[in-house]
Amino acid sequence: MKFSKKLAGAATIGAIAALTFGGSAASAAEGDPITLTPQITLGAESFTVTGAECINPGGTPGEFAAVLATDDVENPVVQTGIANADGTWSATIASPAESGVYEVAAYCNLYVDQFAYASSDLLVSAEAGVTLDVAEAQHFESFGFSGAGFAPSENVRVEFRQNGAVIESLGTVAANEVGEIVGDITLGNTLAYGAYDVVFVGETSGTEFAAPLAVTDGTVAPGAPADPGNVGGGVTPPAQPVGYTPGAKLANTGGENFAPFAIAGGVAALALGAGAVALGRRKARAAE
Repeated sequence: MKFSKKLAGAATIGAIAALTFGGSAASAAEGDPITLTPQITLGAESFTVTGAECINPGGTPGEFAAVLATDDVENPVVQTGIANADGTWSATIASPAESGVYEVAAYCNLYVDQFAYASSDLLVSAEAGVTLDVAEAQHFESFGFSGAGFAPSENVRVEFRQNGAVIESLGTVAANEVGEIVGDITLGNTLAYGAYDVVFVGETSGTEFAAPLAVTDGTVAPGAPADPGNVGGGVTPPAQPVGYTPGAKLANTGGENFAPFAIAGGVAALALGAGAVALGRRKARAAE
């Protein structure tokens, strides 16, 4: 994901205005700021920019231009039109395909002069929801996850649930500037074989998404009854755990430095996509 697609300052905005309408460059920002709807696009194909006060003292509506920053700072997306009789205007622009933060600017040509509005940031995100890389996993196996639709930069709690009850809580992962998450989960060996919901909960927004996961021994089909011997106390780790390779980095589960097999006590940890940190395991078994 790329972030912070910015226009090259007020001078560039003014130059674009001059090229679009002719005449001198736009002046410093004035009037009401522009509004973006939605400000966070969640898989949306377009967004709308609205502005006001694009009308000259004689009551004549001016021309407006809305500008979206792109990878090529010299060739932004420009949408133009004539303001309404009251000086308000709106423009619909296709959303960028790539997630990130994009600057949107606008200006008004009043024929005798022109002015720039204060710019605003558009947050572009993938469609809301969460996805796991696998539908089933074995003890000691690692798998990736990704998601979108959370509040920007909020902490997202990750839990394993069965029938709505929390069986295991892994801690939190931080969403990025556009509310997306990415990382990996490594299983220990105390989760009983069976079907689970891996639930992601935004701790600020309350947004909640879930994805199914079957924990198996490699021979038990997903949905088969859980092995009672695995509930609670865990099982003896195999001689060569699935998914473990010598030298692989395994996250801590209690704040100390553990050898690889020290994760045998449960769901090991989350490994975040950027700035990875080890997260301790917290039991959160629901009250009966």
